[in-house]
Amino acid sequence: MKKLALSALALVMAAGMLPVTSFAAGEHQITMQQADIRAFINDVSIVTGKTFLVDPRVQGNVTISSEEKLSPGEVFEVFKNVMRVHGYTVIRTSTGEYRVTLMQGAAQDAPFVSNTGYNSQFATTVIRLQHADAADAAKLIKPVMHSQGILTANAGGSIIVVTDFPENLNKARQIVAAMDTNGLVTETISFRNISALDAEDTLKALGGARPSFKAIAVPGTNSLVLEGPPSEVARLKPILDQIDNAGTITPRGAVSVMPLRFANGEDLIELMQNLLPAYTREGQPAPSVAYESGSNSIVISASGEAQEALEQIIRRLDVRRPQVLVEAMIVEISDTVARELGVQWAFGGLDGNAIPFIGTNFSRQAPNMLTLAGALAGANSTGADGETTTNIASAAVSSLIGLDGGAFGAGGVDNDSLFAVVVNAIETDEDSNILSTPFVTTLDNEPASFIVGQEIPITTGESLGGNNVNPFRTFERKEVGIKLDVLPQISEGDVIRMEIKQEVSSIAGALSSLSSDFITNTRGIETTVLANDGEIIVLGGLIQDDEQIEIAKVPILGDVPVVGNLFKSKGKSRKKTNLMVFLRPTIIRSQADAEPLTRRRLDQMRFQDMQQSGRDSSKIDSFVYPQ
Repeated sequence: MKKLALSALALVMAAGMLPVTSFAAGEHQITMQQADIRAFINDVSIVTGKTFLVDPRVQGNVTISSEEKLSPGEVFEVFKNVMRVHGYTVIRTSTGEYRVTLMQGAAQDAPFVSNTGYNSQFATTVIRLQHADAADAAKLIKPVMHSQGILTANAGGSIIVVTDFPENLNKARQIVAAMDTNGLVTETISFRNISALDAEDTLKALGGARPSFKAIAVPGTNSLVLEGPPSEVARLKPILDQIDNAGTITPRGAVSVMPLRFANGEDLIELMQNLLPAYTREGQPAPSVAYESGSNSIVISASGEAQEALEQIIRRLDVRRPQVLVEAMIVEISDTVARELGVQWAFGGLDGNAIPFIGTNFSRQAPNMLTLAGALAGANSTGADGETTTNIASAAVSSLIGLDGGAFGAGGVDNDSLFAVVVNAIETDEDSNILSTPFVTTLDNEPASFIVGQEIPITTGESLGGNNVNPFRTFERKEVGIKLDVLPQISEGDVIRMEIKQEVSSIAGALSSLSSDFITNTRGIETTVLANDGEIIVLGGLIQDDEQIEIAKVPILGDVPVVGNLFKSKGKSRKKTNLMVFLRPTIIRSQADAEPLTRRRLDQMRFQDMQQSGRDSSKIDSFVYPQ
């Protein structure tokens, strides 16, 4: 046998007491009487390999009797229990060491744990309640806690904070699990003769505005899930049984009528007629079904067995289909900058003067220099044709119609010589920020279309009759505005497949000052995408930076430095466009899903209406909250 630790042996022998401590193949047997507690801590540190930080207040002697061999882990458990018996506790630090200290006041330093699987002795945990009151639960937990444990709970709350030993924390959790129930029971009731939806409506009418129970119909299995206090469920079950059994008092006749709640009878009747051959029995009349559109009902003529089977199929198909709210957002940010600078001039002789005519004229700029020069010459002509002079002056004025920006000019006649010069300069800067948010709600697997805009006439042809008389023009109307076409399909996992066609068009302006035709801008996207419920997905976009430079000049002369600017016209334009299209589908399965979405849109419109009108209430309130 080999001694566990010389320090413990020396102290015990000095006191006349003999410890028996041995180990073999990793197992240890400990027997000691009135050994010094600090020597015992040191021996356990050697056996377990753990580091202990001992509080100076830890003093005394320990007595241990071990009849069986222990593993290092079991030695450590014995060590913790010995410390607890003597009023001390073992707390693990954040760096992995163990602190041996007085149990009193140790709760403040106990580590936090989410369950009872930890290696420390004192620990803090949080217990969350779902239904019971935390203060009531604390009254039941307090008697099983250690005297040095700490329990915190607030009245009306749902959280309890407990600091104690592992076994007491387990007791606390078991007590909470036993009492933390809502006191409700749940029953599933199946029907044979009535519809589960009818049963649900009946119970809701019995419950009034604030029922103490919940009733949820499951049309697929023609059953009803009923939850409530035991006494209430026990009262309602016989009522449902009586309603269901009432259908068996009168035998089924040859014909039964099934009103539909959600399904389209015209679509359903075609399917039912295809199933009828499967329910034909030899010696019995052939079953038949018909649809009555006024009441949206299916009429079944068949034997009682066939009627029951067909009604069960109809119940499974006549369920509320989910809807999909599709919200689109089209964002376009553009910036257009344009600069124009040009010089036009003319010089020549009049009335037989031998000076030749020279000048510059650029068609990309107004006014027309040749027209202006002709007007100057006509105004100073000695001819008697006043009508011709007037016509030339009118043409000169007409050439100024297309003038943009600023213009400076001079001209005249001197000694039978004509001169004219015009300088035209313009700079434009256009910014636009367009945001469109169309949205539409439709049934699952049903197409929907949304359009807001106008129809404009587009010329398709012009014609003259014989002898250039009876002119007429043909045109078609084109829709301009915001269009959204969508076909949603909900698949497993609330993944929505959508066939999308999105278009935004607008009128850019007239084709020219002399034409009544329009230029239209169109931005469209047509695609098929997958998106989760409530997920925002980008459909497409465009980032464009278009820069154009146009120079009109007289060859050679226009390239001369400085002076060459008198012989050319220069224009520069740059357009930046950033266009993005986003989409968000939201599944609406019930009234509870639809109400917050509708309320959000109504509140948005009410707020805008009150801002514009300056009133404290909106006109929409009279629609939402009728008197």
